[in-house]
Amino acid sequence: MNTKIVTNLAHPHVAPRRGINRRAFLRAGGVAIALPFLEGLPSRSAWAADKPPVFSLYIVAACGVVGKKFFPDQTGPLTTDGLAAMTDKATHVLAPHAKDLLFIRGINFPMGGPTNCGHAQGLCQSLTARPAQGGGKTASSGGVSADVVIAQLVNEGGADPLTLYAGNRKNGYIAERISFKGAGSGQVRSADDNPYTLYSKLVGLTSSGGGSGNQLAEELIRSRKSVNDFVGEELNSLMRMSALSSADKHRLQQHFDAIRDTEVTMGEMGSACSQAGLATSELEALEGGLAFKTNGMIEDVAKLHLELVALAFACNFNRVATLQHGDGTDQTKYAVPSNAQLNWPFHHISHRVQSDAQSGSNPTAEQAHAEIDVVRMQTLLHGLDQFKSRDLFDKSIVMWTNHVAEGPSHSFRNVPTIIAGSGGGYLKQGEYIDAGNVTNNRLFNGLIAAAVRDKTEWTENFGEGEGSGPIDDMLA
Repeated sequence: MNTKIVTNLAHPHVAPRRGINRRAFLRAGGVAIALPFLEGLPSRSAWAADKPPVFSLYIVAACGVVGKKFFPDQTGPLTTDGLAAMTDKATHVLAPHAKDLLFIRGINFPMGGPTNCGHAQGLCQSLTARPAQGGGKTASSGGVSADVVIAQLVNEGGADPLTLYAGNRKNGYIAERISFKGAGSGQVRSADDNPYTLYSKLVGLTSSGGGSGNQLAEELIRSRKSVNDFVGEELNSLMRMSALSSADKHRLQQHFDAIRDTEVTMGEMGSACSQAGLATSELEALEGGLAFKTNGMIEDVAKLHLELVALAFACNFNRVATLQHGDGTDQTKYAVPSNAQLNWPFHHISHRVQSDAQSGSNPTAEQAHAEIDVVRMQTLLHGLDQFKSRDLFDKSIVMWTNHVAEGPSHSFRNVPTIIAGSGGGYLKQGEYIDAGNVTNNRLFNGLIAAAVRDKTEWTENFGEGEGSGPIDDMLA
């Protein structure tokens, strides 16, 4: 037992699992590309040593939603045709995955309402299910977050979860505030805002300390090749093996295509961040740091993070990840139709007035917010498509929520929650349910149980709130 880990979690009777993060690679020329699960070659499979794993991704978006234009009007079954027909609701975008979705209303954060800055306090409660401490850019958590708890229990040696950020991390007023370690007063965990960081780890271009592992990374940047080019011969040899089924071959090809697609996206993003006239490649621009712009680039960054998380899960690189989607007071100026005349940052749109502190009722701002909700759902759809294409839905939990319920009110009551994936058959799917006005600790009791598959104190009494155990209606 790693006493340091479990002491930090304040539950010394719960030990982290060991030896389960088996990974398999194609190696050539210094590149080590992790492989996905291969049914025909257990010895080359990242999951072969274990029962099928459960992966968990938690996404927390910013600035609330327009409630009346977000979820369906009535609870009940979700179908592709039925959800697609609700074009006045932002979640209609997710219709292709209706049978794999669980919409939940009636979930509250522990705090009754904002006492200082609702954005910061909401972020701090979103994954901890505990009241925030303080407010504004110094707000903190009252305890550990669910992602850290799960990672300690399912990752090899209790390794930390992936912690990602899409937003203006360097210049934002309230940056990362969703992942916390430690008991009592939680300590916020730093998040990676640059997708290149995770990419370089997944393809073996960095050492464990984060620096360049060898000269290959520089060669890749100079030549503008794909890492796939370095392992092409090994990949072709693997694809010719008779033990591989057609499904395995399709999975392999899809895996390497996704790596290449990710590189192309990073290249385009890096080109936009490069200084005109400089002889630097696109990937080199990202390697040197992400030059974040508030012109809607946030959605491109979020999509790339989601692609990389799907890749990381498929390779068993890590089984838990978080993504904070937006600054607490998000300054992105979305190019949605209704913002053409306003040209307001998202935070002002969510307030319905040009203010970071006051609330108004501008109807054009409300419509712009509803249009931004659709954009956000399109980004989520992109991520879910990645999970679906890698056959991860039946072994994953993707939770999307917000740090406040609706924009102007900053309310912590009836915070929207979406879950995709059954967590290995543990969670209900294809349904819109009412949780009954419960605190989000009940939500996480169920999600932790689905991810860990062992009954622990965390699955009964995570966080702080009324009742114990999971929300009954969320279970399959």
